[in-house]
Amino acid sequence: MSDKCFLVFSDDFGEHPSSCQHIFRSIPTEHPVLWVNTIGMRSPRLTWRDLNKAFLKAGRMLSGLFKGGSKKVSTGHIKVCQPPMLPFLNIPFVRTFNKRSVTGHVKRKLEGLDMKSPICVITAPNACDYIGQFNESRIVYYCVDDFAEWPGLDKSLVQSMESDLIDKSDRFVATSQDLADKLEQKGKKAHLLTHGVDYTFFQKASQKEHPLLAHIPKPRVGYFGLFDGRSDLDLIKAVAAGMPDISFVVTGNTEVDISDMRKIKNIYFTGSIPYSELPQMAKGWDICMLPYLVNVLTNAIQPLKIKEYLATGKPIISTPIKEACNLSDYVNIAATADEWENSIRSNLGPLSHDLIKKRTDFLKNESWACKAEKFFKLCLED
Repeated sequence: MSDKCFLVFSDDFGEHPSSCQHIFRSIPTEHPVLWVNTIGMRSPRLTWRDLNKAFLKAGRMLSGLFKGGSKKVSTGHIKVCQPPMLPFLNIPFVRTFNKRSVTGHVKRKLEGLDMKSPICVITAPNACDYIGQFNESRIVYYCVDDFAEWPGLDKSLVQSMESDLIDKSDRFVATSQDLADKLEQKGKKAHLLTHGVDYTFFQKASQKEHPLLAHIPKPRVGYFGLFDGRSDLDLIKAVAAGMPDISFVVTGNTEVDISDMRKIKNIYFTGSIPYSELPQMAKGWDICMLPYLVNVLTNAIQPLKIKEYLATGKPIISTPIKEACNLSDYVNIAATADEWENSIRSNLGPLSHDLIKKRTDFLKNESWACKAEKFFKLCLED
C-alpha cells in the first residue's frame, strides 16, 4: 500500500465531472483514493427535480449500507462511498447525525482499504464537521466556488462552515484569482490552479451533430451546463428577440423559471445530456456562449466550459466576468444586448488559422494531467 493516499469529500462521483473529479482521475494510480459523496448545502424544495435527486441519493445511501458502501470506478484506484446523510444543515441535530454517520462509515472504509493517515481534500464547506476524525496527515481546502454567494443557500450558515473549514485546513488551492484573494485576506497562502480541459475529447470525440439538434434551425448559438441563478436570463431574451433568425440552444439542467424564455420561439431547451455527448452538441453550434450575470459570485468562478469551448474550435462570446476577461485573447467579450448581437453577427463563420493555432498552443499546457501533477505536488510539498 502506498504511503500517500487521499480521502476526498466532494460532489457525487460519476455525475457530470467536476474539476476535482478530473484531477483525481489523473492522479497517479499508485496513490489510492477514497471519495466520499457529500450532500448538497441547499435545503431541498418541493420540486420534481429536488425530489428526484433526493430519491436517487437515498438509493445510493441504502446501496452503500447493504453492499459495503464503495464501488469500483473506471480509474480503479478510486473507491467511492455514500454515507447516510440528511439535508437541512441549519438544524443542529442534523449536523450531529451526519458527523456520527459519516465518521463511522468512512473509518470502516479506510480500515478495509488499509488507508492510513490520508491527505484529506475538501471542496465544499459542509465537510468541515468531519475534519480531524481520520488521523489525516494534511487537510487541503480545494476552493472551487464562493458558495456563500450561491442563490438559494443560507449565506450566514455557509460562511460559518467555510470559516471553520479554513481554520482547520493547512493547505489551500483556489481555482480563480478572486477565490485566492479571498483566502489571502483571511491570512492564508493560497495557490492558484485554474481548471484544465480534456482537449482531445472535445476536439475529436464527435464528427456528427447531436440528434437533439435535428429540429433546431441553423445558425445556432449554444450553452451547456447548469442553467441557474448565475445566468443572465434578461440578456438572452433580449438578444434572442432581436435576432429571430438565430437559434439559441441551452443544454443542461435548469434551476430557474424559464417559462418566459419558452415563449420566445428561437430559444430551445434540450434538457440534460450525458457528459460523453457534449462534443456532439457543440459540433452542431456555430458559436458557444457564456451568458452569465456579472456579480460577486460569477467573478469568483472559472467555468469549466470556457476551456472546453476553446477545445471545440468554435467562436465564444461571454459577458465580462473576470475569468472570461482573463482569456479575452480567445474569447469575445460583450456586455449589452447590442454588443452581443454585433458579436454574434461578426463571428458566424470559421475561426482564422492564426486564432486556431493560438488556442491550440494555449491549451497544450492546460490538460487535466498537467493540472493533476501540479495539484499533487501542492498537496505533498512541505
